[in-house]
Amino acid sequence: MLVPHSDLVEGPLPMEVVAQAETGNALENQPVEDPQTSRFTWKIENFSRLNMKNYSEIFVVGGYRWRVLIFPKGNNVDHLSMYLDVADSASLPYGWSRYAQF
Repeated sequence: MLVPHSDLVEGPLPMEVVAQAETGNALENQPVEDPQTSRFTWKIENFSRLNMKNYSEIFVVGGYRWRVLIFPKGNNVDHLSMYLDVADSASLPYGWSRYAQF
């Protein structure tokens, strides 16, 4: 299932982040001790015909709702752009972050 969107993602390119834990009013970097591994498969029909950004269906890993975001023709670049996106970011606390490799 594709969820099309026509606007571009603005801001810096994706980068690696470290999970953070709240201690009082400060956030401290915490290493990820036992990362959870999961697999998500997204079959995209007629990929070569896609022009604008598309979201995958939502899937749950680590108790959080995620989705994959792709730009088949690139996000201000000349090649495929792919992002892992938290699906319900508006409901998460300010400063929330998780480390994920994909």
